[in-house]
Amino acid sequence: MNCDVLVVGASPSGIAAATSAAEGGAEVILLDKEMGGEFDHPANTFFDGMFSRAGLAVERGYVLHDLLGMRIISPAGHAVEIPAAGRFIDRARFDAIYLERAERAGAELLRGAARSAPLAGAGRRVETNSGDIGARVVIDATGVDGTIARREGLSPLRHPEDVAWAAEAVVELAGLGEVGRFEYFLGSVSPGWKATFSPGGGDSATLGVFVRGHGRDVSPFLGRFIETFKKYKSAEYDVSEMKIVSINRGGDAIAALPGEIVADSLMATGAAAGMSGIAYAIRAGTMAGEVAALAVESGDVSIRGLSPYVQRWRREFGLEYRMGRASLLTLGRMADEEIDGLAEGLAKRDLDLSGSFARKGLSVGIALARSRPRTIPPLIRGLLQG
Repeated sequence: MNCDVLVVGASPSGIAAATSAAEGGAEVILLDKEMGGEFDHPANTFFDGMFSRAGLAVERGYVLHDLLGMRIISPAGHAVEIPAAGRFIDRARFDAIYLERAERAGAELLRGAARSAPLAGAGRRVETNSGDIGARVVIDATGVDGTIARREGLSPLRHPEDVAWAAEAVVELAGLGEVGRFEYFLGSVSPGWKATFSPGGGDSATLGVFVRGHGRDVSPFLGRFIETFKKYKSAEYDVSEMKIVSINRGGDAIAALPGEIVADSLMATGAAAGMSGIAYAIRAGTMAGEVAALAVESGDVSIRGLSPYVQRWRREFGLEYRMGRASLLTLGRMADEEIDGLAEGLAKRDLDLSGSFARKGLSVGIALARSRPRTIPPLIRGLLQG
């Protein structure tokens, strides 16, 4: 088989890359080992602001539960309320909707696993478990491990040591899913980032930990968080009745940042390129597919012909991701007592999170400076180092 653009991985970024490349006139194949079955895509929540920032519209067809905002909870229980509309989604339905659009755009959906993608003439020869595929451009959208990009010599994550490894339990308890806000628990309960409670409507919710700096197996942190959560909710619910339905595991490149994400006839996008978040991954994949189609049309699929993808991503999201990394580095250095003090101070401030990203950042920055001035210097150092 031959094609103009081969996308490996039906992740949100991969589906978006296949769709935009096909819309750009390229002959596209989207390859995934689970195509036609059930994908291992556990992420199932997002905030509307991120979708809007990525130029996407929320669609009712995949929404299970609407949320009004979030509560950020410190180790001692100090809570900061932040209004920010969000959604808990039916991930299988979400994937199906976007896959259907890729097919309508002209992408061919193919089941299979790619093993390698060595250069071959003016493109790459992708070795799969069902035969070789020749492609002018290969886009790696395989997730945080970026298997194809790494195998072909790229280092797509700038800080791979800072990937947050996650374990998330789907739980059931009468009425638990009807809560109207996400809850994020900070501190040693989930070092380096957060533990999460995401109500999914009805009796269903997820409890997860996203841990940096403690290896891939974060199951012990999940077990401890579940017990902490039960104690936290024991006054409202009969937590002894809570059942664990299933446990999902994965990685989030929230603080890893993109590294080398293009080479001759090769691109990486989404989590494989250090681009975290469903909405942002879709936008990044769209960029990758557009640039790939233009490169094929121009006849230049070299690193030079594909580099506009890097430039476009940096213009749209580079500063935002560096600020996010800086914030997480600062958080990771804070003891529980410091987080308690920060949360207690922020709880007394009115955070204006309306308007642009810059305005939101300014509001939080002013509140930080007033409540815990010591957090500002490491935040700035982290930004410059990122």
